[in-house]
Amino acid sequence: MLQAYFDESERTGGIFCVAGYAFVPEQARKFIKEWFELFGTSGYRTVELLARQGRFERISETERDRLLREAVKIIKKRISFGVAVSCNVVEVMSISPTWIRGMGHAYPLCCHLSMMALGKKLIDSGSSERVNYVFEAGHEFEPEARDFVRSMAQCPEAKEAYRHSGDAFIPKADAVPLQAADMLAWEWAKFEDETLALRLRPMRKSLHALVDSSLKKYCGMHVTGPALVNFMYKVTKLGLLQSRENDEEREKRRALRAT
Repeated sequence: MLQAYFDESERTGGIFCVAGYAFVPEQARKFIKEWFELFGTSGYRTVELLARQGRFERISETERDRLLREAVKIIKKRISFGVAVSCNVVEVMSISPTWIRGMGHAYPLCCHLSMMALGKKLIDSGSSERVNYVFEAGHEFEPEARDFVRSMAQCPEAKEAYRHSGDAFIPKADAVPLQAADMLAWEWAKFEDETLALRLRPMRKSLHALVDSSLKKYCGMHVTGPALVNFMYKVTKLGLLQSRENDEEREKRRALRAT
């Protein structure tokens, strides 16, 4: 059984990302111990460390860089797999079937696609492990994401494809590996925005350090263009089917009441 933890990050230009890591339970326990030894129990947020704000406002640049290097070492040593999925919020909302519960924002979409990506990664690697999925609680569209994940879990084919065993939405303070997911989500969103989309800078050294010797453990994708349209088409078909089934069920109930 693997434990997978996912967090989200959004850029002002519209890039939205859900990313995270899967751990063997014993490695997750070791990760938590080492993470606490590095950052203490007050928690960690990538944006605060890099900008030296919040609890990190009094540290030097040298100490910041040391903490970042050590954090990367811990992550690389303890994870089994890493997944990052991103999209553009404006593009998603322009074609999303928002009348389907769970398609009102990029967040539920990326939660779904991150589970899809991890399931495929496990299948491609020959792993037979199941996954308990944990997402950070508190996003505005968490209720829709919960509904979307619940619907998936009720579909045997999807449940098997994603190796789904269970899921939960938990505050970051209550699930320390979500802090590692915070780092990957932030780094991937920045990479997609500033490196691939705007071509303002090369890949950040911190992201390169995360994946340089562990590339086979990672799956990263930006969903756009025809691939996004095709996915939305499939979701719309499923939504229409569900709508027809609901209408038929209501008609049956009305007929029964009439008799």
